[in-house]
Amino acid sequence: MAKHFKNSEPVDGAMPSDELGNNPSSDNGNDGFGPEPFSGPNPYSEPAPHSAPVYVDFPVSSGSDDQLIRHKHRRHKHRGLKIALGVVGVLVVLSAAGAAALASSASGLKTQASSALSEVNAVQSAIESQDFAAASASAQELQNVAAQMNGSLQSPLWSFASALPVVGGDVSAVRTVASVLQDASTNALVPLTDALAQTPVDSLVSDGTIDVQSLSGLLSAVEQTAPVMQRCTDSLDSLPEMHIEKLQSMIQPAREKLDGVNDMFQSAATLAPVAGNLLGANGDRTYMLAAQNTAELRASDGFPGSVGTLSISNGHISLGDFTKVYDVLNEDTPSSAGITDEEHALFYDYTRYSWDNSFNPDFSRVGGIWAASYEERNGGHLDGVVSITPSVVQRMLAALGTSVTLSDGTELDGTNATKVLEHDLYWKYLSAGDNMALGGDITDALFAEAAKLTFDQVLGNFNSDTLSKLATVLMDGAKDREVLIWMADSNEQSAMEKMGVTGTLDASTQQQPTLGVFANIWFGSKIGWWFGMSTQVGDVQKAADGTRTYHVTTTLENYLTQDELATGGDYILGGIDKSSGYYEPFIYLYAPAGGTIQNLQASNGASFSTTEYRGLQVTYTQDVSGDPVWPRPSNPLYPGQPATISYDVVLPASVSGELAVSSVPTLQQYR
Repeated sequence: MAKHFKNSEPVDGAMPSDELGNNPSSDNGNDGFGPEPFSGPNPYSEPAPHSAPVYVDFPVSSGSDDQLIRHKHRRHKHRGLKIALGVVGVLVVLSAAGAAALASSASGLKTQASSALSEVNAVQSAIESQDFAAASASAQELQNVAAQMNGSLQSPLWSFASALPVVGGDVSAVRTVASVLQDASTNALVPLTDALAQTPVDSLVSDGTIDVQSLSGLLSAVEQTAPVMQRCTDSLDSLPEMHIEKLQSMIQPAREKLDGVNDMFQSAATLAPVAGNLLGANGDRTYMLAAQNTAELRASDGFPGSVGTLSISNGHISLGDFTKVYDVLNEDTPSSAGITDEEHALFYDYTRYSWDNSFNPDFSRVGGIWAASYEERNGGHLDGVVSITPSVVQRMLAALGTSVTLSDGTELDGTNATKVLEHDLYWKYLSAGDNMALGGDITDALFAEAAKLTFDQVLGNFNSDTLSKLATVLMDGAKDREVLIWMADSNEQSAMEKMGVTGTLDASTQQQPTLGVFANIWFGSKIGWWFGMSTQVGDVQKAADGTRTYHVTTTLENYLTQDELATGGDYILGGIDKSSGYYEPFIYLYAPAGGTIQNLQASNGASFSTTEYRGLQVTYTQDVSGDPVWPRPSNPLYPGQPATISYDVVLPASVSGELAVSSVPTLQQYR
């Protein structure tokens, strides 16, 4: 049975002693065995006025046993509290010690991470400088440091930290970075740099001839390790943003550095299967080199003012003469080129002339048309077409640390070649009052001479160092569309597309969502020197359904001054309005594959239409003249009055990747 007591009722009998004889009513101390002294209100006193009665239930059997049982209950309650407090205290001490140890370990980890990044930099720098023994040593050291990082992160402390809320995700990410660095070093960088160290660099080029077999062997080594680098890069790129800023600042450089190294791996791996063919190991090769004039602006880099050929036989390179395009290509576009309705809608009758097909920014079409025109006029077979701009000539001279002198005494070097070729020579021979026909012949000849002399500099003392510098200049130029390549063989063309050097505009082959921004100056002139175009992409806005919207502004500028307008001459200024200096360029905006361009507004009232090209939406300034010979847009651009075109680029949820921009190269930075 259970008796019920109110706290206002006295308990029968005297206060009992506990099992060891301690009487809590007479001893307020604690001998270490009994319960803690009670310091709160007396539970046996009368309740305060108006307080509700409190009932306490104790199971009892009879008489004085009631007191013993109730006292045991209170002692067990206090003992449990004491144990709990003790456990908490131990945890606090352990946590403090763990935090200190974790902080110490984190400090060491940061040092290791810095060392790892230094070794990645050292590997890349050593490869670029062709010190492959140093590259191998740095790769080995990176492997050691990455192993140490992984060992540190497997400790119980880091395992405990990885289970914590919020920061646990950061710890897991750091572990991923360490594993990636070890994977990349062990399975890619060490074997590759070992292969490079074992291959004498001087053996790649001898007597002006590339050793195709040795080079192919090195490229094959890259090809075998490229999947590892891609796997490592994908792992880092998939990591979320860190909550701890210091961890993010440690991871971001690793991600960026590995991205750069991976780009090099993937480009070389893509080239490996076709390198032998490209270098004439399986038959002689002939390529057309088109030196484009950016001052006569076209969407595919410019007007092909001077054209030459380059031949390769089993790694041996020889260069033919450069001459005016009118002496190399047929005037009319070959019927075999099959100009499409899409192309005619965008570029009008400018596609009638072979050389004016560069109005089309899709160089995979332009190169093929030029090759067909060349073969129709000259016979034989072209294996490819390479387009370069004067800025590439300047970069080559800078990389070689040399200069060339033209027949009129003009000197070109790595600091002035673009300005001289795109402005100074025209101003020297074709200002107002000069003989246009004679001046045009002179400048055309000097332009061709500059291209020939520069390539002679490259091939005149051709060695492995020159080959490396040439490859770097061409790849850097391809990033800005200053180098474009078309190959006749579909497999080789596909490899070039993967390397991003073809200037292809086709929804089916686009690797990253890319906005294309291009311009054509429709009349003959050198006004491209004073044309400026820049594109700014704003922050992305994400909708609930996954749609992403980028607000974009393209700014057009006309830098022509009144003095230049007065003295420029017709050959230089062409069809501009001679009283005000305004002209109207065609503008083409190619939406990314799967995306659209919306909400377009032009500050100068330009008129735009929309059509499609190879699965890509194109918004462009339409012809307003009705003239079948000289179509022109409504897009006035006055000197000193920038015009802005603002629009939204909208990508559906099905399109992944950040928006990139590809644009026709202009001459703003050289002016």
